[in-house]
Amino acid sequence: MTQQEEFYSILAAGKLTAYYQPIVSLSDGRIYGYEALARGPASSELAMPDQLWAVAEQEKRLYALETLARKRAVEGFAQANPAWKLFINLNANVIYDPQFTPGQTLALLKEHGLTPEQIVFEITERQSITDFAAFKQALSHYRCQGYKIAIDDAGAGYSSLQAIAELRPDYIKIDRSIIRGVDRDDIKAILLETMAVFARKIGCQLVAEGIETFAELEAVTALGVPLGQGYVFARPQPGLPSISADVLCRLFEKKIGKNLLMEASG
Repeated sequence: MTQQEEFYSILAAGKLTAYYQPIVSLSDGRIYGYEALARGPASSELAMPDQLWAVAEQEKRLYALETLARKRAVEGFAQANPAWKLFINLNANVIYDPQFTPGQTLALLKEHGLTPEQIVFEITERQSITDFAAFKQALSHYRCQGYKIAIDDAGAGYSSLQAIAELRPDYIKIDRSIIRGVDRDDIKAILLETMAVFARKIGCQLVAEGIETFAELEAVTALGVPLGQGYVFARPQPGLPSISADVLCRLFEKKIGKNLLMEASG
């Protein structure tokens, strides 16, 4: 079976699974929300998202795949704490898909008892936006209904500052390339601290992505970043993973009480 044939089989049978990774408040260790990540069948060449979305773009079926991924993400989040946010990836090129028709997400949320205020759409910086005017118009449909917007992968490419200035996001997610080794790299630390100050000044939440070590976690927290995500808390998995109590004990033992630790370990 070719990758194209496998792709259409996945679409036809709805064979996507939503994996979730927690986003954590670095001030108190509480879960702030989850990012939903679409995965194809484990045995498929399209199991991982990069190849899956590449075929969707090649076949001009971005919106069809995104619709299915969004459905799976919402289904798995339906019973979550209503205070949590659900971060869902929004491919920047989807507005050029001929099947793109705004308006379906709200009905999906209502079906599962969620509201637009719980949803954050992540726009990845790895897909360049060539027409900001058209893209902002497409985003206005979501924003008017109460959805929030995040710039994902900030720092991974060349257009972060333009995307932030043009789209005025509610969240900026700093790419793993900046977070990796930030505890040992003064330039990265200064850059991250500057971004944290900048985000506060424009009323935006900063999220450090890809935190993998305790040293990185401690550095990111000390630099004033309010939210974190990465393997140090939990790896993406089906269901809504809790945060390791060991991580909370190490970083937040002076800030959080016994009840929160018991809740996280349970």
